[in-house]
Amino acid sequence: MENIFTKTGYSISIKKVNKNDVVVTLLTINNADGTPRWVWNAKSNHPLFLKFYNISSKKAFVFATLIKLVFALRLQKLVFKKRSYYFSVLDNPVFDCNTNWALFTGTIGPNKKAVLYSNNSFYKIAITPKASQLIRKEHEVLEKIKPIISSFEIPNATVISNNIIQLNDVSINGERIKNITPNHIAALLEIHTVEKQTIKVGDWDLFNSLKKDFRSINDPRIPKNLIRKINTVLDTISDNELIELSLSHGDFTPWNMYQKKEKLAIYDWELAQFDRPKAFDYFHFIVQNGILVNHESWGKIYADIRKIDNNSFACLFFNYDLEELNNYLKYYLLINCMQYLKIYSEQKNWHIQIDWLFQVWNEGFNVFLTNEYSSRELIIMDLFDSIQNQEYAALKFQNGFPEILSLNSDIDLVIDKKMNDSILKTIQKHDLVSKVTFSKKSFMNSIQILTNDANILSIDLIWQLKRRNLEILDAKKLIETGFTNNYGIKNVSSICTSRYIALFYILNVAKIPKKYLIYQEAFNNSKKTIDFIIKDYFDNSKKSKQLLLNYIKSNKQNKGINYIKNTLNYCLDAIKNHQHNKGFIVTFSGVDGAGKSTVIEKIAFRIEKQLRKPVIILRHRPSILPILSVWTKGKEKAHQDATSSLPRQGKNKSFASSILRFTYYYSDYLFGQFVIYFKYTSRGYVVIYDRYYFDFINDSKRSNIVLPKIISKLGYYLLLKPKFNFFLFADTNVILDRKKELTKETIEELTKEYSALFDSLSVKSNSSVYESINNEELDVTLNHIVKTIILS
Repeated sequence: MENIFTKTGYSISIKKVNKNDVVVTLLTINNADGTPRWVWNAKSNHPLFLKFYNISSKKAFVFATLIKLVFALRLQKLVFKKRSYYFSVLDNPVFDCNTNWALFTGTIGPNKKAVLYSNNSFYKIAITPKASQLIRKEHEVLEKIKPIISSFEIPNATVISNNIIQLNDVSINGERIKNITPNHIAALLEIHTVEKQTIKVGDWDLFNSLKKDFRSINDPRIPKNLIRKINTVLDTISDNELIELSLSHGDFTPWNMYQKKEKLAIYDWELAQFDRPKAFDYFHFIVQNGILVNHESWGKIYADIRKIDNNSFACLFFNYDLEELNNYLKYYLLINCMQYLKIYSEQKNWHIQIDWLFQVWNEGFNVFLTNEYSSRELIIMDLFDSIQNQEYAALKFQNGFPEILSLNSDIDLVIDKKMNDSILKTIQKHDLVSKVTFSKKSFMNSIQILTNDANILSIDLIWQLKRRNLEILDAKKLIETGFTNNYGIKNVSSICTSRYIALFYILNVAKIPKKYLIYQEAFNNSKKTIDFIIKDYFDNSKKSKQLLLNYIKSNKQNKGINYIKNTLNYCLDAIKNHQHNKGFIVTFSGVDGAGKSTVIEKIAFRIEKQLRKPVIILRHRPSILPILSVWTKGKEKAHQDATSSLPRQGKNKSFASSILRFTYYYSDYLFGQFVIYFKYTSRGYVVIYDRYYFDFINDSKRSNIVLPKIISKLGYYLLLKPKFNFFLFADTNVILDRKKELTKETIEELTKEYSALFDSLSVKSNSSVYESINNEELDVTLNHIVKTIILS
């Protein structure tokens, strides 16, 4: 602070140095580290330091209101920190220290400058050489554009010294505006006309200079995948591409302007340049306001940028061409990110807002990387970037780029419990995430993500490694002993990974899979008691686990009050799991050849591997009763005949016989549904039916039954309704190419009747899903089914 006052023409001291020294009592509001942030004369009756404060958010408004109330009640000397200094005049002071004034001491960094408010003017005081360059540049820009602008107002600038410029206060009679207005658009359009030019990217000095500086950055704090994304986007740009450049304010944000009647008053021009890309200031206004004031996600910010109406910037500036808008948004992100990543790499201490910027920038670049990465891959990259500078350890994670994770693999992260909420919030706000479900227990949180392209990503956040009511490993030690690989991922150490794998399979009385036997080598040189005990189980999986259990129980985290707490939490987790981990039923209908078998096989696999639920596949009905022919032919012969014969070949035409057959099979559905519920769905299983009761309604001939549809339809109302019901159909010629079991006419008739039935049931049902799906492309069908299951 003393250095700042020296530059203004005063020396200050807590002791009197000269007889002409003047005592001035100062009040301050300090930074988190205790250093003064805002300083003002205790005699001031108005909070002039609010001139430096951006009152755009509700929180900021409340703070400013409380400050004004303190001053109105004359309580400032009781509320704020107070200290007296002796002011000694050095040479031509720029302000009178005995009058009303306020000082902002500046933000740490290479561009640090202080700002003094006095005499209805702001005085920018450069603290660093870089800051001196910036304030001189601001004066030059203001002098240059003052004669040519008309749609907005700028300050008058006066050079006081090499380190100080004076700017008149343009905020008088003005108000802050958070949103883009016609006045903003008018100002932006005029700014863009100043020194407008079109050049090749290869000749663009600003871009190439920033690119060179960016590629020289070597700061482990900067997110690894953000750097990779920027490099990938840079590699797609040709030197011969044309780019439109012009004047740009550089920090065109709500806190650098006021609305005054029919014009904007815009100040802080120190970052202005004459060679930034078209619409840079427009993008900057929305992005910075969205991140720093409204704390919005990239999805919301991107929607605001692309907003289209007759008076929108996108309309007036890009003539509804969203492709061109996206191209210039790409250049905005590149210029802004490359510039600030270089600045941040030179800063010792980072403020929390940098993390907010990183998160949104990361998602912003995803818009331009859809050809290189899937949504799932981009989410994984962004997840690890968001926790890069925090303490965690990935468990059983591959040694490679994080996004190459198999589609059927999940992510296990050992974390401090305090990280759970922030990670979950980051995932929920991500623009590529369609839905997030989670199951939080006392020791972990299982998160399931559905991406916007219908892929699934499962993440386990673990803060206590437990088996039932026993803590088997110390999560904190796993984090402390972890290591960071060459791809920026913090991993659990090899020995701790080996212990976890071994303990997991041993305590679950399961054989250790062959792919994990390599971890046995980690125990060879260990002298830890637990490792001696575990090692024997690799050779003898049937060995009693009692010795291992006794050792685990002897640890302090499993004794006394900790044991009671773990046991209670285990019981509560079991109850919660039983309540929330219910299974459901999925049915597939369709004529032979529509592709049901393939779809069922792959959906079952995805549910087991990606939704992490056990699956049971049933054919047609619960089958607590055998097919009728078993009673006359025997089980083996009956099933052999059923599988070898073509469908719809039965010759039964008797109403009485049909009633008996229907009653028999209906009994199987009616009573079997409860068996299925208690045996499977209540225990978390997903039951998939290959064909279902709908065959009795539309294709009863298949079961050698000839009855009016009204009978079988009425029967359906007494059954528990499956949660998901899909009718698969395809082009008749495609079906005939696959199977020639039915005639073209039959296929078309059945398809029409099934579609009508499913449409009718869909209208009547609020709790179950009935969908007809044209099974033309397998991946599209599978993704749609998975998305429907998760979103419903």
